Amino acid sequence: MVVGLVPPEEEERLLKKLMEYYRQLYPGVEFNRKEAALTRKDVGELYYTYPGEETEATAAEKMRLISSAIAGGYSTPMIVLQKKGKMVLLDGHRRARVAYSQGMGWKAYVIVPSKDIKFGIEEMILGKIKDLYGK
Repeated sequence: MVVGLVPPEEEERLLKKLMEYYRQLYPGVEFNRKEAALTRKDVGELYYTYPGEETEATAAEKMRLISSAIAGGYSTPMIVLQKKGKMVLLDGHRRARVAYSQGMGWKAYVIVPSKDIKFGIEEMILGKIKDLYGK
């Protein structure tokens, strides 16, 4: 694995932590996971959330690294939260941007709640990937 890329086992650990976090934060709501193969169109429809502190130059460098690693088989899934009528990106912001810009789909771990509720992360939505980063 190239240094600086998120390995699949780390993403799996993060998925488990996020699911446990949501279970504690939203008692009475069950959270299940599924895996999905998102098309480029699906990736474009993802609601992009605030990715955290990072300069655009640093993000661009990491996206170049991801882009070149794809040829070597890099495909760590992103993590999304499924809501009624939308999917919210929780982790894998740069992977999603690279996939969309290259016209590719990408694998995702999908967190599926048993109830349609308002999540705090929704306050951090900046827009859909296709609208923010579309070509």
